[in-house]
Amino acid sequence: MILHQNVRAIFNKIDELLISVSSNAPQVSCLTEHHLQTEEIENVDFRQNTLGAAFCRKTYKHGDACIYVSKNVQFNTINPDQYNKEKDFEICALKLHILSGSFTVICIYKSPTGNFLNKLESILNTIYNKLTGLILCGDFNINYLNDNSRKHLLDSLLASSSLFSTVKFPTRIFNDACTLIDNIYINMHRHDFSVHPLINGLSDHDGQIITLLHTVLPFLIPDPHFLFLGKLIVTLLVNSHLY
Repeated sequence: MILHQNVRAIFNKIDELLISVSSNAPQVSCLTEHHLQTEEIENVDFRQNTLGAAFCRKTYKHGDACIYVSKNVQFNTINPDQYNKEKDFEICALKLHILSGSFTVICIYKSPTGNFLNKLESILNTIYNKLTGLILCGDFNINYLNDNSRKHLLDSLLASSSLFSTVKFPTRIFNDACTLIDNIYINMHRHDFSVHPLINGLSDHDGQIITLLHTVLPFLIPDPHFLFLGKLIVTLLVNSHLY
């Protein structure tokens, strides 16, 4: 399983995020708008996960992207720094090595005013391989619930690398308006997959979790600490309705 969520600052939300997935933890967690500096993100304790790749802003606040990987999954970090430009195109990437082969995971944050298609085309031309699976996820700030030119341009570009959108539900609800601006794209047409939302209240963006049904990833043993906390929180919520 692979998770993407725009967390709108992760520092004080790590335990909440891990509790929200404790019963069925993803092997890969892609987070956008983590809001951490390089020295901060390198010291984050993400429990049974290790930091696989990250981009942190140096000039502007907020933004950013990172990927955490289960400690029992092998990977190589890909360095895309030549393509990064704050606010326009903020990207990190890695290649996973799993029992059924290998595939590349790319996590992107694009601000609402960002112009990134040329840079995205360049990195896809560098990374894309017909024989390797590719997963592209992130906050693209392009609304897929509306038929618009930005959506068509992005779809056209991604189709050249055989990538297609998998998310069909709203990912952000703000002031009673629903948008689908976070997405997960894959090029693995031969694989069955399922996608569902993760509604955990961490930010105004819900998470998206994709499960590749015939891709073998090492199983991540749930952290008993967070299973206990999760049960405790549920118990407290139930009890609060009894009085």
